[in-house]
Amino acid sequence: MDWMAFVRLAGGIMFTPLSDDVLMMGHVLFGVMEGTHPLKIWLMTWPVFVIAFTWFYLIARFFREVPFVKKIMKSRFLAQAETILERRGGWAIGLSFFLPGVRHPIHYVAGLLNYPIGRYVAINVVAAGVYTGVWTFLIVRIGKVVTWSSVMNGVTENPMLLGLGLLGGVTLFGLLVWQHKRGRSLMMQVTGTPHTR
Repeated sequence: MDWMAFVRLAGGIMFTPLSDDVLMMGHVLFGVMEGTHPLKIWLMTWPVFVIAFTWFYLIARFFREVPFVKKIMKSRFLAQAETILERRGGWAIGLSFFLPGVRHPIHYVAGLLNYPIGRYVAINVVAAGVYTGVWTFLIVRIGKVVTWSSVMNGVTENPMLLGLGLLGGVTLFGLLVWQHKRGRSLMMQVTGTPHTR
């Protein structure tokens, strides 16, 4: 793997709306296909994620020093948010790596609410290591167990599997719709008024 692959990964994390999970999976997959040892992929990807997410934190810390933002930050609600972040922020930052919807915002919030940089970096290093290690392990394991050609051969040799998969998906979708409608009717029975959205 060349260094530009890591620069592209960092740029993708910091500057594009693409999912970090997709970027990580693609990066590991290309590395494995090139014959790079998985441990090397993991050890070289880990600092990329640490740097990228520290970037989000530092941007927010910078904006905290802008006079207009400083004036807004004097709200009592933000003071309460700072105390909550002080108490539970470590867990929030660590777990955010595994929650796609809040992965980037929690790092901005940590910087904006002045979370201590030493603790932030320590938690970020550990969480990024676990996150990249889990993805590297999963992609390497899946690549050894399931290959695209084996999936395609299985489907062409036994098209009934594809039919069963589609039937299962349609059944699941139908059950979800039925449960949603049932929940609405229960709401009408309890409140006596129709539930509108």
